[in-house]
Amino acid sequence: MPSRTTAADSTAAGPTVGPVAPTAGLRVVTVPARHPYVETVRPDGVRPVAIDRVRGWEPDPYLEAASVPQWAGSADLVHLHFGFDHLDRAAAERWADALDTAGVPLVLTAHDLRNPHHVDPAPHADVLDALFARAAAVVTLTDGAADEIASRWGRRAQVIAHPSLVDADRTADVDTEPGLVALHLKSLRRNLIDPVELVTAAAAGAVAGGGRLRVDMHPDVVDDPRLAGLQPGPGLEIAVHDRFDDLELERYLRRAHVTVLPHRWGTHSGWLELARDLGTAVVAPSCGHYRDQWDRVHLFVNDERAGFDPASLSTAVARAASEPPPAPADRGARLAEAATIRSQHAELYARLVGAAR
Repeated sequence: MPSRTTAADSTAAGPTVGPVAPTAGLRVVTVPARHPYVETVRPDGVRPVAIDRVRGWEPDPYLEAASVPQWAGSADLVHLHFGFDHLDRAAAERWADALDTAGVPLVLTAHDLRNPHHVDPAPHADVLDALFARAAAVVTLTDGAADEIASRWGRRAQVIAHPSLVDADRTADVDTEPGLVALHLKSLRRNLIDPVELVTAAAAGAVAGGGRLRVDMHPDVVDDPRLAGLQPGPGLEIAVHDRFDDLELERYLRRAHVTVLPHRWGTHSGWLELARDLGTAVVAPSCGHYRDQWDRVHLFVNDERAGFDPASLSTAVARAASEPPPAPADRGARLAEAATIRSQHAELYARLVGAAR
């Protein structure tokens, strides 16, 4: 059961705790410990705790309930973003309850309301049930996601936009190829359904829009039966390669006129944010809240209720490819936005820590 009413409560704005205190010196545990997003939104003066405790995407030992008493005295607040896929509901409950017992407020930023890696939505929803019930504050990235959280979980989430994570000047030498539509299948994530149908429809749209389609994939799926019959042809290029590093990905997206998100389910997209910064139009599915992230998103029908509508994808791709590509995002404006985002986090942290003391 939740033991704390806060500004994220569904029925009230939460207690008034007086003037916002400075965040200099606040000790904050983030999960994940290291990530460009986490580092970009971290307020100035905050002291991150134990950022070297985990490598890559290993399960974070700080998410074990038994570990909380060992480090809670070194933390003023915990901010959970992502990286908790391995938890089930019971483990999430034990962990959040341990934080509450230790008097450490939990902030949850809900990036994924539907886990893109899970075929069955129930386990992730169960974990979110536990976390939303216990978090001192809830944050999400878009108004649409906030509305969904209010409807499904009865919590009022503070909307704080996704910041820019890229400096477009790094790829200023890359020219956009008019009409180039990029569809990256990666390693065929679980939320990528009907890949050959997606490619066929996207290629038709690219050609109709006066361009061509480039399909990328990783070597581990070249012989996957889900790709049987997929062959290059007029207006369709297939590129097989290892995972891009950051700069390679930025150059790939900057060259493209349009990029297609092929997912059947999801919530928000960092790929979309990168495309926005680099000046690449986005064609995204009807699931999730992608259009709330950027108004240059062209939607097509692909979700768990309606399934996939190939004609809508062809139409969206043709429309995006026939329009002038968007300009790269204004760097000054995005940096100013990032500063505002850090200030929003600072105010939230200070308010919660002040209330807990």
